[in-house]
Amino acid sequence: MITGTRIELHSRECGCRGGSWVLLGASNRSPCAGPEAAAAEKLLLDLDEWKQLGKPASVEAYREAESRSTAGERRAFERFAVTLAVQLQRIPTWRDPSEQTEDTTTEVIAAGGALVRSRMATEKGELIRFALGDYSTRAEVMYVSSGQATGMDGVQRLGLKFLDAPMPTALIPEDAPPLP
Repeated sequence: MITGTRIELHSRECGCRGGSWVLLGASNRSPCAGPEAAAAEKLLLDLDEWKQLGKPASVEAYREAESRSTAGERRAFERFAVTLAVQLQRIPTWRDPSEQTEDTTTEVIAAGGALVRSRMATEKGELIRFALGDYSTRAEVMYVSSGQATGMDGVQRLGLKFLDAPMPTALIPEDAPPLP
């Protein structure tokens, strides 16, 4: 039996088009209603399982993440070690209305995200704009690492997750070496 914080995932056939709902405490079902919701497939996960599978947003995304996990692969996209010139831009918020742009380079790239060098002061969870050629997307800062902490060159690295759309694989050079 699942207790505590739970996540209810809905399939794309539901009226919510594949939503995910957080159920707290005594809540035993989502507020999603209607004939489509009643007939649609739903899954109930505990919070830890949902996080381990990459926070899937629908039943279909859960099934895809589960099959990757069963096959021993936790990543959704193949990663490549490649240096590409990119631009990062701070998205102004009420907390920090300043605009800042930085031309920098990638160290690792994938259709779903990138590892970039950056001197921009950012925090985990912050949203920034990532641009490579004609491709531009909002990106969430998943982690910030200090080069000094890892014994590297002292330059901070940002682990980014692309939010609007995966990067076209045509932008990854054909000779870029894949990472394990």
